[in-house]
Amino acid sequence: MRQRPAFAIVLGLLVATSSAFAKDGRGWLLVVGGGSRPRPAIEEFVRLCKGGPILVITSASASPEESGPAAVRQFQEAGGQQVSWLHIAGPDTANADTTIARIIQARGVFFTGGVQTRFMERIGGTRAEAALRVLYLERQGVIGGTSAGAAVLSEVMITGDGDLGKLERNNIVTARGLGLLTTCIVDQHFVARQRNNRLLSLVIEKRLVGVGIDESTAIVYYPNDTFRVYGEGSVLVYDPRKALVPQAPPSKRLTMEGIRLSVLKDGQVFDLRRGRVR
Repeated sequence: MRQRPAFAIVLGLLVATSSAFAKDGRGWLLVVGGGSRPRPAIEEFVRLCKGGPILVITSASASPEESGPAAVRQFQEAGGQQVSWLHIAGPDTANADTTIARIIQARGVFFTGGVQTRFMERIGGTRAEAALRVLYLERQGVIGGTSAGAAVLSEVMITGDGDLGKLERNNIVTARGLGLLTTCIVDQHFVARQRNNRLLSLVIEKRLVGVGIDESTAIVYYPNDTFRVYGEGSVLVYDPRKALVPQAPPSKRLTMEGIRLSVLKDGQVFDLRRGRVR
C-alpha cells in the first residue's frame, strides 16, 4: 500500500481539526504584563483548556532551557495534566511537520517572554503561525503569553523601539504581530516601566484602544470582547473611539481631545464593545 507523505498527513489533520471547530469561533487569550504570573489567571487558563494538552513555546526567549521548564511547572502546579514545551528556533522548525502536529494536538499554547521581534522572526509567516491562528480563531483554543509573549498577540505589535520621552507621530516603532487581538494594542510592564507615552502615542496615532498591563498582572480576554483583570497591579485602558482630533497646523506633535481613561484592578471586567467597566 502506498503511504501518504508526512506533510499531507499533517495538513489533512489541520484541515479536519479546523472544520470540526469552525462553528465555535474564537477562543480565549491570557495576556500577562510580565513579572510574576498571577496564579488565579494561570488556573483560569488551565480551566479553559478543559483537560487538554498545553504547549509552552519559548521562541521569544534567549534561554529556553530555563523559561520552558519553569512555565511547565507553573501550569502543572495550577492543575495542568499534559504540559510540555517546545523551542522553535527558526522558520525551518516552524514549518516542520512535527511542530505543526504539536500545535494541532494542543488545547492551549503559552508564549514565554524575551524579545517579541525575535519571536516573529522565528514564527511569523510560517505554518506554525497559521496553525496558531486556527487554534484561536476556529478551534476555540486558549493562547497566552507574558511580556514579549504578550506583545506578539496584537495585530499592531510594539517592538520596544522609540523615544519614550515624547508624544510624536512615527516615533514608536511597531511591526506585525500574530493578529489575534485586533480590537486593541497591548503594552506590558506598563506602570513599572513608565510606558504611558509609548502606548498613548499609538492610541492617538492609530485610533485604536490601548490596554496597558502592569507587572504581576494579567487579563483573560473572552470571545465576546470583554476581559477580566487578575493580579496585584493595574490595567489602564485608553479609549480614543469617541475622541476628537482638533484641527491644528501640521506638526509631529500629537493632539487629541476627550480620550477616555479607565483604570482597573483585580476582579474587574472591561467591555471593549461598550467601552466601559461591567
